[in-house]
Amino acid sequence: MYNGKNFDLKLDILSSANVTGHILYNVNQIVDCVEKYNKIRYAQQHGGSLDVTQISALFNGIKNLVEINKPGKGMLFLVNGGLGVKIKNFAFSVRNISNIGLKPYIDTGFSLSSYIVSSTLAPLVSNSSKLVNGDSSEGIKITTDTLRYPKLESTRDELVSAIQWLVSTLENFGVEVSSEVKTNYEGIANALINLAKDNGATDEEIKNAVSQLNDKNLQQLITNFVNNMLKKETSFVNNESALVLKGVNYTEISLGTSYQIIDNLFIGGVVKYLIGKTVYYNFKVFQQKDEISFKDISGLENKLVRNSQAVGIDIGTIYKLPTPMVETSVGLVIKNLIEPEFALASTDEKLKIPRQVSIGISGKLFKMVSLSIDYDMNKIETFVEGYNVQNLGLGLEINSPFLPLLRVGYIKNLAYEDDQLYTFGLGIKIFMLNIDIVGGLYPKETKISKDLTLFANNLSLGLTLGLAF
Repeated sequence: MYNGKNFDLKLDILSSANVTGHILYNVNQIVDCVEKYNKIRYAQQHGGSLDVTQISALFNGIKNLVEINKPGKGMLFLVNGGLGVKIKNFAFSVRNISNIGLKPYIDTGFSLSSYIVSSTLAPLVSNSSKLVNGDSSEGIKITTDTLRYPKLESTRDELVSAIQWLVSTLENFGVEVSSEVKTNYEGIANALINLAKDNGATDEEIKNAVSQLNDKNLQQLITNFVNNMLKKETSFVNNESALVLKGVNYTEISLGTSYQIIDNLFIGGVVKYLIGKTVYYNFKVFQQKDEISFKDISGLENKLVRNSQAVGIDIGTIYKLPTPMVETSVGLVIKNLIEPEFALASTDEKLKIPRQVSIGISGKLFKMVSLSIDYDMNKIETFVEGYNVQNLGLGLEINSPFLPLLRVGYIKNLAYEDDQLYTFGLGIKIFMLNIDIVGGLYPKETKISKDLTLFANNLSLGLTLGLAF
């Protein structure tokens, strides 16, 4: 249970943040669309035209709005800390755990006046008399032209193949295209490229935009988006865009023990009593009628929070293999054999801490080098809908008598694509005092805006202080 022979006392805390499903990448792509939004709105207000890079960015923004709605996109936050004591083969601990999940949902269709449009795309409704903020609107215009940049002729020819689909799509967004213009595919392509150059776009940006507009997957996604948008009969005030917050904070009081059944075979169990509060809030951005006032903390707590209790049981077994050179152990752990359930505020749903079955093997050579492998045999749900966890972990520990204890590891989430964590640790022993510092991160650079770049999607930090004798 703990490492001391007769007595262990440990105080530990761990915090982590996990941005799931590459949602930060989607946000960055949408920001790129927003940067061009003012130009699109200006064109709509003053009867102007869109250039090829603006249309490409707009459609790319729609693509990422759709991506955000996919399962597994969100954020998870965890804080876990506690105090534990072990006397011989008995252990007692008190822990406090906070686990919060955030999941956005974007409803991409609603009615403004007589058209069904997206909230992001409202400025494209050419015959709406007013924008959301009340400004007058003359509408987007599609024009034709002669290409003024001979070096972009091949790019123009590539764009021509997408013009028929492009015009049809823009018409569905509310852009009026006259019959004499809509059949002049080459003239429209010329105008889109000329305007992009006039707006300062580089040849490379124009080529990339044209390539995106010819992407069959993007075309199909936008077509499906438009068809779904036109079928919706909901109004703006009934838009379902929301941010779902779900989580729990609980104190866990546990008592555990372990015994040696036969030579080298150990079995143990832990009984846990959990006292906690759940929080659940489905914030409908455009439907919210009740104002949330932080001045009335009691009323806010009654609306969002619910007290609840639960019981849990963990069991495990370890067998030390009789290997001569390497101290080898295999183990099996079942966490939450009885799955604790908490009642959620403002709903009849239950928040469950799921059962997880894990196996592992570890080997120690010359009492200095240890290697471990852990595998979760089942996947578990998290508080972000669609984001599940089933980890495969590898760990290496080097315990030199003259240096601090060093740990490195790698964790791969088998239940979600491209989700992994690199871990590290440092252990220092000062007489009977043990100090352990642990951390983990997934070093993935994600640009959020021109001035903000994040270098890790997952991040965790922990500290343990222990006395053993």
